[in-house]
Amino acid sequence: MSIIETTLWRLIAGKLPPVTHSLVYNVFAGKRYVKRKVANLALNALETSLWRDSLISYPGYLVIDPTNHCNLRCALCPTWQDTQGRPKGMMALDSYKRLLDEVGPYVFGVYLCNWGEPLLNPHLAEMIAYAKGYNTIVGFSTNLNRLSDEIAGRIVGSGVDLIVLSIDGATEDGYGRYRAGGSFSTVMGNIERLLAHRTRSGPFPLLIWQFLVNRYNEGEVEAARQIARGYGIVFSPSPLRTHMGKELLMPLYARVNEDASWLPTDRTYSRYDYEIAPGARTKQRSCKWLWDASVVNWDGSVAPCCGVYEKSWDFDNCFVERGTFHRVWNSPRYRYARRLVRAHTKGAPSTPVLHRHCKDAGIICANCVGYGFLED
Repeated sequence: MSIIETTLWRLIAGKLPPVTHSLVYNVFAGKRYVKRKVANLALNALETSLWRDSLISYPGYLVIDPTNHCNLRCALCPTWQDTQGRPKGMMALDSYKRLLDEVGPYVFGVYLCNWGEPLLNPHLAEMIAYAKGYNTIVGFSTNLNRLSDEIAGRIVGSGVDLIVLSIDGATEDGYGRYRAGGSFSTVMGNIERLLAHRTRSGPFPLLIWQFLVNRYNEGEVEAARQIARGYGIVFSPSPLRTHMGKELLMPLYARVNEDASWLPTDRTYSRYDYEIAPGARTKQRSCKWLWDASVVNWDGSVAPCCGVYEKSWDFDNCFVERGTFHRVWNSPRYRYARRLVRAHTKGAPSTPVLHRHCKDAGIICANCVGYGFLED
């Protein structure tokens, strides 16, 4: 589970500091759309428990990517690399508003980031404010290397609830080894900009310093923790993932070996077993992304989860003429994928047939089953 999902669910469960509890409280206190959101969440939970392949409900959580452009060159991210993926672009504000007009009354959380740097989209503050108009918890991740004082004020003033700051180091050298093209000192200055505007507006947005631990910065974790404490922001060291464009395309053993030079030597900071054998499988039993969450890319294409980089694996597009998100949500490819995961999780004998059909149909979820990312 990503820091995004973990944070949202901890908010709902009340496991984060008291200042964060009001994020969920504000949804209910705001009253607008509360009945529809709660009813949708309950229906979605029921349909998920029944493993339905056709859903009446909307997901409770939606990732929307305002852009897949980025100003950095992070080592294990495919966005800047010359690899097959998806065309670069910015989500148009009118397209975004049409999407929110459909899903806004039902979803609890919207996260405005996936493969790009959201601050590069000039309409980000307007996007946040529009989602807040639907009484929705809104957050985004940023490398925070590009932020003027004007934009900082607009972002804080938009009502955004949560900003995850991707800062992997406590010095220029430790930070720059992974976040190539970024500046640690620039980021620190931009934190101060955000905090200055937040001081004038209240306790939000909640700022979380996400520190991806790798071999070259693992010695700076505690120093970064102290800097975060000095700023009064939440510090969250997180294990580094292998190359994000290949996660669903290669067996676990192959990925760990290919990216071994980046993985931390301190195994308490790693998500991988370095002695993992060929054919080894993960401990995750199932995947609920197909039922309770979804991803909409900048061009309206809908992906199964936040780990899908290749455009060829998208299910459909909700921005096309007469397109709606719910139509894509119940498209044939989405439904086939749900059947595959349901059959695999429940050990149904039809799994091999479904697996072959999904693989032939270009459904990436077949790889999660085939490579053992979802364990029997």
